[in-house]
Amino acid sequence: MRMKTSNEKNMKRHFLPIAAIMLALTLTTLTNCRKKPADNTPAQEGLYLGIIGFNSELNTMPLGLLNQNTKTVFQRFVDGLTMQDGTILYHAVNTGLNSLATAKLPANLTNVSVVTFTDGLDQGSYVLGGYASGDEYLNAVSSRIRNELVGGVNISAYSIGVRGSDVSLANMTDFRNNLKKLASNDQHVFEVNNMSQASVKFAEIAQQLFSQNIYYNVSLKIPAQNPNTRIRFTFDNVGSASLSQRYIEGVYVRNGDHGQLTEVTYHGLQCQSGSTVTATSQGIFDVFTFRDLLDPLDKPLNTDNVKFWSKPNQMSLWESHSEFTSSGNSHTVSEYRSAMIMLVLDCSSSLGSDFVNMKTAANSFIETLSGNYSGQ
Repeated sequence: MRMKTSNEKNMKRHFLPIAAIMLALTLTTLTNCRKKPADNTPAQEGLYLGIIGFNSELNTMPLGLLNQNTKTVFQRFVDGLTMQDGTILYHAVNTGLNSLATAKLPANLTNVSVVTFTDGLDQGSYVLGGYASGDEYLNAVSSRIRNELVGGVNISAYSIGVRGSDVSLANMTDFRNNLKKLASNDQHVFEVNNMSQASVKFAEIAQQLFSQNIYYNVSLKIPAQNPNTRIRFTFDNVGSASLSQRYIEGVYVRNGDHGQLTEVTYHGLQCQSGSTVTATSQGIFDVFTFRDLLDPLDKPLNTDNVKFWSKPNQMSLWESHSEFTSSGNSHTVSEYRSAMIMLVLDCSSSLGSDFVNMKTAANSFIETLSGNYSGQ
């Protein structure tokens, strides 16, 4: 029997560790291949709502699409909330911020909001949050509200406060400080005297949030103009273009097969379309769409009296186009944008009989937000 040489023994000693390493690497590679790739696709567009009820613990409904088809799911969650001692206010708001920060977001997100209702003072949040004191936790939450972005969007935080039985004159300052620091600005702080007033604030905030998610796009259809013609659309029913106080004006050019307005200005109006607007062509006609066109009061623009005027090159006076009519050549389309909203509700026993009224107000809030969203 042949004895193994020292070289063969050394090769065996070195081969086994190398073989083990190669096997481990192979298994790791196979495991990684089975992992699903990271999903970077945006979430479905729409209005997302999450709800947190708090007392000594949190009762949470995760962020989900809210529309006419799903609103009852959110309202049933509110109906199922129960009262209990304790008020972990700061921890509830911070948990809501965490939900927003980690959520999968829609591509057209335009609004991120937190709406908090409370009737009392925080009790013990700092223990759950790992802070040295309640003040430290409150300041940390306030800093997040004021400074963090969600999908590049600032957080709009609202606070509604009804002074409960645990809020005395001695600690009223603390109560008001809570409301101020849990809001993104002083205009979003609402201290009210009773639940009836709180219900009104819930309704106002819901309507405001709903309106912020709708863009009113106005389309105006005109025949193709000669290049370098200056045109003006007036919206205030004037007999002369020069008398208008609400108008869109620009210079018409051709860009390939499309008409285009350059050097666009918005006088007495607000619009997100910018200084160059490219039309959609329909034969000899160009349709110019102006995104989120609003009047001076930030309301949808009334197009009942829109008129079309032009000033061809070398002309000094505006020329009216009688064939252009508001009914036949103007069209307004509502475009819904996406939002992420957290509703944070105090469910402490100090509410007493007002607890039922709070839930009614919250469900009305949900009803308003669901608006015209069909869920399709």
